[in-house]
Amino acid sequence: MKVLVLGTGIVGHGIAEVLSKKYEVTVADKNERNLINVSNELKVDHLKVDVENDDLKKIFEGFDLISGALPGKYGLKVLESAAKAGVNIVDNSFMPEDFYILDKEFNKAGVLGIPDCGVAPGLSNIIVGYAASRYEYLEGAYIKVGGLPERNIPPLGYKVVFSPIDTLDEYTRKVQIVKDWVVEEVDPGDGLEYFFVNSIGSMEAFYTNGLRSLIRNIRARNLNEKTIRYRGHMEKIKFLRQIGLLDEEPIEVDGTNVIPKEVLAILMKKYLSFPEINDLLYMEIKIESNTGVEETYTLFDKGDYHLSAMARTTGFTNAVVSDIVLKGKIKETGIIAPEILSKDLGLYDDIYESLKSLGIEIKKKVD
Repeated sequence: MKVLVLGTGIVGHGIAEVLSKKYEVTVADKNERNLINVSNELKVDHLKVDVENDDLKKIFEGFDLISGALPGKYGLKVLESAAKAGVNIVDNSFMPEDFYILDKEFNKAGVLGIPDCGVAPGLSNIIVGYAASRYEYLEGAYIKVGGLPERNIPPLGYKVVFSPIDTLDEYTRKVQIVKDWVVEEVDPGDGLEYFFVNSIGSMEAFYTNGLRSLIRNIRARNLNEKTIRYRGHMEKIKFLRQIGLLDEEPIEVDGTNVIPKEVLAILMKKYLSFPEINDLLYMEIKIESNTGVEETYTLFDKGDYHLSAMARTTGFTNAVVSDIVLKGKIKETGIIAPEILSKDLGLYDDIYESLKSLGIEIKKKVD
């Protein structure tokens, strides 16, 4: 079967590495350097694709599945093109739009689209969906997750682990949480808390817009997601916001209009990539059931000089779900959020075991 992995950045590399061991994979990107490097390393075909200008429908029609790993601003266009081409897609772009607006198009085409299928959103949704499927409702589901450098390095205690513009979106998009059954809107960075994680250090966590479809699909009294960073990070982000570097309105610089947020994203990629420093990913999900049972799920993964922790956790999740789709284990069509998949306990077991075989192990503790 033929798979197109759209995007050859950090995450796309991880997806292609897993799927190329089972399927005929073609990697696609506009960035020729990344494209050739991944193609040569994995010995797979490559295709130069300009998402903004090329006819994606025509390109997609030659494949059995599209695996999307592009920045969020392209996400909806990629999903829509897959529906028009009549091709299944598993996508992990952090798109700002409500992807359910394409549900009718996917159903009409008789194919499925699984968006937000990375680590968080993605694997976090799968875990929450699995937990929620076993209870009448949840008193609470609380997600904390962060991709970090293996040590707290200046200036931000952060290194680029996926699309920088998507990272900055976490600090600017309004956040929705559920509190006592009511959906509330809060600012990104609110809900700041401090805690300690063994083998990592002193951390902080704050609200970010990661719940997305969970609000629609999970019956929970309280529901929120927070991003984890090294302690002191948010104070620096607030400074960047105060001086306008997170603004999305263009400003004129020597006769040229530039968007501060996009400039900052470019500078982050240039100066905060730190290729000599490995990354790690830590995720902790606490579940409070209506029966009084409390469950805690944790994931701790370290990158190496071959694949980063973000490539492994995000990319491998996408690849494992893509494999399930290619094997025909999902019969539904339309938009299917990751948390819906795990309501089928057999599918959850498949995802869990497949990730474990790839070195991504979810640990569970029950009180």
